[in-house]
Amino acid sequence: MSKEYKIFTSGAMSGLSSEEQLRWRWKLEKEIKSRIDKNITYIHPPLFFDYDYPDQKIVKEWEINQIIDSDIVVFNLSNIRNSIGTHIEMGVVEAVNRLGGKHISTVGIGIPNTDHPWIQSGIFYQAKDIEEAADFICTYLVI
Repeated sequence: MSKEYKIFTSGAMSGLSSEEQLRWRWKLEKEIKSRIDKNITYIHPPLFFDYDYPDQKIVKEWEINQIIDSDIVVFNLSNIRNSIGTHIEMGVVEAVNRLGGKHISTVGIGIPNTDHPWIQSGIFYQAKDIEEAADFICTYLVI
């Protein structure tokens, strides 16, 4: 029996249509599936909650729990500057990795639209595009 992996996709949702929120996530999932045949659960937050969900405490708790349970978190860096939720999700991964007992790998896609050094230091591997991210995930993380 092979290990089941869980990939959480993190990226801005505010000001984006549902289609814009999901386009890169679906493309990443498709690229990974075209490269390997592994048991992978994908958690794409826009499929579970709208950005305007009335009780954001529930959304935050749910997302933090999903991240903690994940093996890999993929960050869309292209619009991270004003995405407070993405910053918090990155911090959750940092905390889990520092506390020990579990390690969550992080992959960033694209060039951050901010030069804050903590964004760069929070990413294990930074890919230029979705295809490169999928290659890295399939070659080194989902083995």
